[in-house]
Amino acid sequence: MASVLAVAAAALAVVTVVTAAAGATSIQRAPVGAETVANGSAGAPAPATLTDAAANDPDRDGDGLTDREERLHGTDPTDPDTDGDGIPDGVEVECDGTFPGADPLHQDIYVEVDGTAGTNVSEDTVDAIRATYADAPVENPDGDRGIDLHLRFDDADLPDAETVYSANRSDAADVYDYRDRFFDHRGDGYYYLLLTEEVAYDGEARYVGAGRPGVAAMETFHRGMTDASLFMHEFGHALGLDAGQKGIDEERYTAAEYDSVMNYNGLYEQLSYSTGDDAVGRDEWAFVAEDRVRTPLSCPEGEPCAARCS
Repeated sequence: MASVLAVAAAALAVVTVVTAAAGATSIQRAPVGAETVANGSAGAPAPATLTDAAANDPDRDGDGLTDREERLHGTDPTDPDTDGDGIPDGVEVECDGTFPGADPLHQDIYVEVDGTAGTNVSEDTVDAIRATYADAPVENPDGDRGIDLHLRFDDADLPDAETVYSANRSDAADVYDYRDRFFDHRGDGYYYLLLTEEVAYDGEARYVGAGRPGVAAMETFHRGMTDASLFMHEFGHALGLDAGQKGIDEERYTAAEYDSVMNYNGLYEQLSYSTGDDAVGRDEWAFVAEDRVRTPLSCPEGEPCAARCS
């Protein structure tokens, strides 16, 4: 009630304007907020402009959230990506349709998962993968650890190919063909993973999966731990953990010496990436959090990325 009375009192307030004419003094009354002109008459209030609004509530980091909105969400008004996950704060707040469950204070990774006929992974497999990421030794601005991995299952009955190759081929189907034809989230900052019956890495069908920057393919075995471990391995390649690095896709280190699902001696027996506390000494979780391959996020030209949701 007090605020209503304060508004009413303000409306009744007046300013005094003194003018001199023919030796007389007159007093005129004008509402507060009116523009007073030189002769003492009251003009119309000056209209607010977009420039005024920007000055009063700017968007200093250009992420699509004004500084006041940043304060409400607890994000950094001088950093367009407070949690460092590659998705601007404004997009994580405004684009729930494309990024459901996104949190600008906690790292999110989004993956579109497609499959050819007859391939799938169980709920237990999906839960194990998500739980591994949620327990990752990664700190976030919200004070909680981990990464939220969002697996968005899309097409589940794509046309099968006798073999899906890991590299571009003109004479056979490859994972890029599937991505080009069926990837619904191209330009959305998503990764792409294909479940299929037969995968060939570098032309060799003895492999059961393959991963390259931003994209991966894997066979499914309908066994929880096997599928979950293979997913973590191939998706690790999609994030940028490649075979050129010591121990990856090798058997020269025991699982204790190189404690990672990227180690062939750890594949199918564990899920996690290394923390650097082993003989190899590479902190793969830190790489995933900070330096992983980032997939393209398309934004309207000359506007914040959040404008893509309006």
